[in-house]
Amino acid sequence: MLTLRNFAACVLLLAILLSTPVSAAPTRVASINLCTDQLLLLLADPGQIASVSRLALEPESSFMAEAASGYPVNDAKVEQLLNLDPELILAGGFSPRPLVRLLRKLGYRVEVVGATEDIAGIRANIRKVAGLLGHAPRGEALIASMNARLQAVAGRSASTSRRPIALFYQPRGYTSGRDTLQDQALSIAGWRNLAAESAVSGYGHIGLEQLLAGQPEQLFTSAYAPGTRSLAQRLLQHPALRRITAGRPVINIDYRYWICGGPMIADAVEALAQARH
Repeated sequence: MLTLRNFAACVLLLAILLSTPVSAAPTRVASINLCTDQLLLLLADPGQIASVSRLALEPESSFMAEAASGYPVNDAKVEQLLNLDPELILAGGFSPRPLVRLLRKLGYRVEVVGATEDIAGIRANIRKVAGLLGHAPRGEALIASMNARLQAVAGRSASTSRRPIALFYQPRGYTSGRDTLQDQALSIAGWRNLAAESAVSGYGHIGLEQLLAGQPEQLFTSAYAPGTRSLAQRLLQHPALRRITAGRPVINIDYRYWICGGPMIADAVEALAQARH
């Protein structure tokens, strides 16, 4: 039964709720890191974006270079950010700590989005940035699209029992072993990762003799600037590598798919899966 006292209490509670300000989505957001640049460009309304880092314009490293071209850029300098006067600043796990501390001391809201080396971390970062921007449903839609593409590749890969051996091989013999995004991508696409099976953890080195002994059928690489030639890159053209892979050329999977963990991982996985055919 609704008494006069209960009614008064309800009115008071409603008044309190209506007078409590709801946290509004930020209208001016600046990013000072390539990885947060890309999530900002993917998830924000155009009018929310105050600035992205200059690296966002470089097509070799930025998946969103074309989209970034329409926005002011910054070099992660305090003076630039003060002029922008953003409501929110997005920084990355490798952004300079002194800069982040100074910006916070000056009263700016700075959110750090950590680097990730697995797909679960990609999902978490998308959700974090989408939430900060006030676009949580948009983040979930982006995750759902990425998941669907990855699951489609995984389903096709599971339909065959044969999993050929492959390897990401970079200049100077660097490779991607366990606990890396490349290792997870290779597995989803139906490859066995020679580096992981050779006890390489993270990003490390694999010797040419060890590589040859592993008998990989396919070598992948991710050149930062395709078409360049250096002494270190000559190792990728070693005659022994061509013999071991039966003449199959080294396949380049764009560096911009890997430098930041993001939904572009689906593009990389699809390219890896296509290389099996």
